[in-house]
Amino acid sequence: MTTDMPDATTTWQRLRAGISHPTDKPVAAVFRCADAGISSETVFNQPAGALLDVSTWGHAVDTSVLASIEYAVETLEVPLVVVLGHDDCPAMRAALRAWEQAQLPDGAMRAAVEHALLSVVRRGAAGDSVESVTSAHIVETGLGLMQRSPALARRVDRRECGIVCATISAADREISVHATLGAVGETNGVLVECV
Repeated sequence: MTTDMPDATTTWQRLRAGISHPTDKPVAAVFRCADAGISSETVFNQPAGALLDVSTWGHAVDTSVLASIEYAVETLEVPLVVVLGHDDCPAMRAALRAWEQAQLPDGAMRAAVEHALLSVVRRGAAGDSVESVTSAHIVETGLGLMQRSPALARRVDRRECGIVCATISAADREISVHATLGAVGETNGVLVECV
């Protein structure tokens, strides 16, 4: 592991504070929802290229997502992966509608909605609001990344990388942490902390 890269805790604290990372390679990977409407660099006040940005609708995880995250943690040696959800997410609204009315979208969007519904069940979440569905889903997505990627799990186990599962509020850009996995150091109000 390269010694000039900060650890997960320092990286998260600096990102959350909006402190710019003067670097020529990404310092963190952000897996965000494609319909968020705000770039990861804007959320964390970072210059272009400071974050490796991966986005899909509803945090749908496929081989491309896993390969991108593994590239970030294995090749670029980023110490932090952020799974970033957002308020009033159309994908999570679709999941809530499916939960309440058994109304699923057609096509590939259906798989993303079904995945979000499984997150609600696995977390034992109420599933009574877009926020509760979003929170359950980003935590399950963070856990799922570790389960599906031995490379990521190994780096988290070695304390070389951490995962933060968080949401951003569009109105005030406040970040809420829902879970941390690995040596991240932030535990205020988290639902899950795995070290």
